[in-house]
Amino acid sequence: MATEYVQHFGMVETPFARNHDPRWLYLSSQHKEAIIKTRWTIEEHGGLALVRGDVGLGKSFLIEYLMTVWPSQFGWNCAKLQNTGTISSPRALLAEVLGAFGLEPDASARVMATRLENWLLAEAYENNKTVVLFIDEAQSIDSRAFPVLRDLVNLETRERILLQIVLSAQLNIDRKLHYFPALQSRIASVTTLEPLSAEETDGMILHRFRRAGSMDPIRLCPAETSKAIYCGTGGVPRDVMVLTEATMKEAFLRDSERLMPEHVQRALDDMAGRRPRHQQKAA
Repeated sequence: MATEYVQHFGMVETPFARNHDPRWLYLSSQHKEAIIKTRWTIEEHGGLALVRGDVGLGKSFLIEYLMTVWPSQFGWNCAKLQNTGTISSPRALLAEVLGAFGLEPDASARVMATRLENWLLAEAYENNKTVVLFIDEAQSIDSRAFPVLRDLVNLETRERILLQIVLSAQLNIDRKLHYFPALQSRIASVTTLEPLSAEETDGMILHRFRRAGSMDPIRLCPAETSKAIYCGTGGVPRDVMVLTEATMKEAFLRDSERLMPEHVQRALDDMAGRRPRHQQKAA
């Protein structure tokens, strides 16, 4: 059931839930570019695509969206690694990859590598299935395990690379890749996510309000309020969500039917201890 302040603004559910339900994702021009470039890499069996960006820009959300959409749209066999911080050895990485595809791990890294290759030959080559492995927070994988990624991309026949890998990572992955030129040279496409523009920030807010049931999101959050939210967050999606939700609460507590710039400022004042990283001065 929606909380009081959400109901007050005519919505049936919170527009800023902390989940990765694909219907909440606002596809900015950058997200669309990342989807297209990554899809092309996979369709051409390029082997390795990289989507990188700072914290809070929606990389994990985008991966969840693709994990939902692509299997039904293209019939691709998709799996994801997300507990990368626990991967500290080549064996641990191989075990996670096998587990992601429903295969049994083994005490021997050599046995696991052979098991994975045989499965990929049957799935990707004999059954003509596209197999995609998403690795979220890839920068957290221990450097000792990074050479395994190169080995996975090297699993191929004369016609195609058997496993397509999509790395989602923070910008510091570049420093790590610098020490693995053999892996770096195999990256077929790179997309770097940046903060949203002012127009895209407005579009994201209105998209979320519509999804939550608002009948008139433009009246609820007028242009000057969206601009104030943009200036307070620099267009970082995660910060936009936090600040807009706080603004809703400020407006509700003051019995306002609309979100106004003064409500944004009150929210910013209360959140001074965790000021958004990309806050800009109001133009």
